[in-house]
Amino acid sequence: MNFIRCVSYVALGIIWVLVSGSVTIGNFLLGLLFSTVILYCMRNMFTFTTKPSAFFRAIPQKIVYSGVLLKEIVKANIDVGRRILQPKINVRPGIIAYPYRTQHDMSTTMLANTITLTPGTLVIDIHEDKKAKDGDYHGVLYVHCIDMENPKDVRDSIYDSIEKYVLEAFE
Repeated sequence: MNFIRCVSYVALGIIWVLVSGSVTIGNFLLGLLFSTVILYCMRNMFTFTTKPSAFFRAIPQKIVYSGVLLKEIVKANIDVGRRILQPKINVRPGIIAYPYRTQHDMSTTMLANTITLTPGTLVIDIHEDKKAKDGDYHGVLYVHCIDMENPKDVRDSIYDSIEKYVLEAFE
């Protein structure tokens, strides 16, 4: 069992104790049991092959990603709220194909979840292209958007405000 996996078990066990409100050894062991089951079920998504030094070195990028995510969620909430409060709702919904560049399942999942968390957008399908060469896109996300005035601007916005930070933090 490697270092990252052990840290994950213990961290999830501690989170279980904090959430349940009962600080006992038995409750912590129950949290460890649950974390083991959860991580086992998700073993294909979290391979735990990252060296501890690389994991800790990526923490600043993950903090930047978290800040960018929070900013995008707030910005999108304001936009959606503004649209809803207008007397005439001004939306032009549509679906775009977004070619993503992430190479790992974890980073692709983070990208899709980040897009979906942003109000006004929803990832409705993922098509993986396993034959893609480095530097090329590795698949397509089909994204439903609340306003499709200019699909190229939507794609550029996803790349500039989300994907590049996901690539830095999780690749």
